[in-house]
Amino acid sequence: MQATYIVAANKKALPFLPAGADVNALTYAQYLQWAKNVKEKTGQAKFGFPAGASGLMHRFFQGFLVPAYSGGVVTTFANDDAAAGWKWMVDVWPYVNPQSTTYGFMQEQLLSEEVWVAWDHVARLKDAFENKPNDFVALPVPAGPKGRAFMPVVAGLAIPKTANNVNGAKALISYLTEPKTQITTLREVGFFPFTNVDYPGYVSPGFKLEGEAVTKQANSKDALPALLPQGLGAKGGDFNKVYLDTFKRIVLNNEDIKKVLGDQKKILQTVMTDAKAPCWSPDPSSGDKPCEVK
Repeated sequence: MQATYIVAANKKALPFLPAGADVNALTYAQYLQWAKNVKEKTGQAKFGFPAGASGLMHRFFQGFLVPAYSGGVVTTFANDDAAAGWKWMVDVWPYVNPQSTTYGFMQEQLLSEEVWVAWDHVARLKDAFENKPNDFVALPVPAGPKGRAFMPVVAGLAIPKTANNVNGAKALISYLTEPKTQITTLREVGFFPFTNVDYPGYVSPGFKLEGEAVTKQANSKDALPALLPQGLGAKGGDFNKVYLDTFKRIVLNNEDIKKVLGDQKKILQTVMTDAKAPCWSPDPSSGDKPCEVK
């Protein structure tokens, strides 16, 4: 089963999409143009991010923006491709609702129509889709030059070598990945299918909307999974802070992108070295050595 982060859009925003854009295969350039079109046509900044204290904005940088532009999370943190991603963030920010720095769960702003388009975790968008399923569409995240990077939150299964009933274990895994069981898991715990399924009539429209977007995103031809940070132990908060501080300095304080990345690179390397954390996908393996910021 899986959870992840997607884009939720009020249908009122759809007429402002760039010409020729496919809502299920947007690029970051098109997403920026969409936000700009809405602001210029309505006079209001209707795009939103959960950039408040309780929001998950650090996951946007770690699992979406930076890998979509650079192909990595740690090793590519300070390279020119990553800098281009941060430049995109600077460019889109004038069209983002300025209250975004106070937002936590984006479902609230979507329901109030304070924002029309938002990125967030499926669990933090659920109320919008459940309460007003006819008002919203669920979309895969945009793609950057290196792919449609997204952060899967995956629950997996494995069979230990010491298992005394391997065939029974294989049968259980087969059962849990059957379409009917995948739907039952969705209904009971709110985690989405990891296999292609048809959503039956008894699944709520809101769950169905989110689930279809999750599946499209995971199965997109340019999908680039960027795993949750691993091996950081007590340094997880420090790791997140590197990305949030980078955002504050570059986007909110308008500091020079390359200088900020150079400064933050040193802090990030200290975090990785102190935690003795090897690289994780999509960064290449570093074996047992701490991941190195190039």
